[in-house]
Amino acid sequence: MGRRLCAESEYPAALLAVAAYRLPGSDRAFPAEPVGAEEWPGLLAAARKHRMTGLLTAAITAGAFPATGEQAREVKSAHATNQMRVLVLEHELLRILDLLAGARIEARVLKGTAVAHLDYPDPALRSFNDLDVLVRAGDIDRTVEALRTAGFQRTLAEPRPGFDRRFDKGMTLRPPAGYELDLHRTFVLGPWGRRVDLDAVWDEGQEFTIGGRAVRALSLPNRFLHACYHAALGDWPLRLGSLRDVAEMLRVVDPGQVRRLAASWGAEAVVAAAVADTVRLLGIKVPGELAHWAVAYVPSPRDESWLGLHTTPDKTFAAQAVATLRVLPWRDKPAYLRALVFPDASYTADRHRSVLSRFGYALREVRKGSPTGRR
Repeated sequence: MGRRLCAESEYPAALLAVAAYRLPGSDRAFPAEPVGAEEWPGLLAAARKHRMTGLLTAAITAGAFPATGEQAREVKSAHATNQMRVLVLEHELLRILDLLAGARIEARVLKGTAVAHLDYPDPALRSFNDLDVLVRAGDIDRTVEALRTAGFQRTLAEPRPGFDRRFDKGMTLRPPAGYELDLHRTFVLGPWGRRVDLDAVWDEGQEFTIGGRAVRALSLPNRFLHACYHAALGDWPLRLGSLRDVAEMLRVVDPGQVRRLAASWGAEAVVAAAVADTVRLLGIKVPGELAHWAVAYVPSPRDESWLGLHTTPDKTFAAQAVATLRVLPWRDKPAYLRALVFPDASYTADRHRSVLSRFGYALREVRKGSPTGRR
C-alpha cells in the first residue's frame, strides 16, 4: 500500500473555500448564507486547527463569506488572539537569534514566520503557533547548549550522544514561557529527510524584517521545497494552511528551477504530491506548468511506499526509523541501530520498563505505521 489521498470530506466545504480565497483559478465557492448555528463551532475550530483564521477574517470583512454579526465577532476575536501570540513569538524569535549569534551559530528562520512575511500579501493572513529554526548539523550540540543556558528544555532526550547531529530531524525545546521551538537540522524524519541536500539549503537565503530587524530565511526555491515537504509529509489529514503556503509560492517560483532542485534531491515525488494535493483540494482549475507536471507525475514504487508512511493517522516514528535504516550508508547503520534499540536510560525513562518492553513497543509501532500493516 502506498500514498493515500486526502479526501475533501475531511474538511468542512466552507473551509476549503476559505483556504482558496483569492487564489487565481480556484472554483471553490463560499456558502450563499451564513453557516448554521450547529455547524459554526466546528467550522471555527477547524479554521483554528488549519491556521485559517486570517483568511476567514479577510473573507468575512470583504463580504465574500456571509456571516452573522456574532460569527464575525468570534472570528475576529480568534484571529486577534492568534496575532497577539504571533507578536510574542516574533519577539522571542529575535531573542533566540541573538542567543545563537552570540554563540557564533548561523541560523535560518523556517515555516510560519518566514512564509508569512515573504510569501503572503499580508503577514496577518498566515497564522502560526510555534517557532521553527534551522541550524547546521555540526552546530546542533552547541545550539542546544546555548538554549539550555537560557532556560530552554528538551521535550525528549537524545537517544545517544551524536544522534541529533547525525540522524534526527531535530528536536523540540520549550522555554519557561511555554511555547515550542522546533530546532531543525533537516526538513523531516525518515528517508525523505535523508535526501535533503543540507549543503544546498545553506545558500544565501532571503532576508526579511521583524520589528525593524533583519533576519534570514531560506531562499525561495528551498523554501518552496520545504513547504512541499511540510504539506505532503506533515499533518494528516493534510493541513490546509500548509497547502495554502504551497499555493502562494506556486505563483512565483520558477518551475524549471524547482524541478531541477527536486530531482537533485530525489524529492520529485514529495513536490509532486504536495502540488497535486494543493491543486485538487483548493480547486485550482487553471494550473500552471509545475502543477501540470505534478498531476501527471507517477512516483516509483519505493517513493510511493515512503509517501505512504506519512499519509495515515497511524504514522509512527518506528516505521519511519526502519525505512531510514535502508537508506543509511553501511558505516552509519550500527550506530543508528544501537541508539534506537539500546538508547540511554534518560531517553527511556518513564516510557519503557526494560529493553525488552521497548523492543516489543517498537515492533508494534512498526506494524501499525508501515504501509503493509495498515492493509
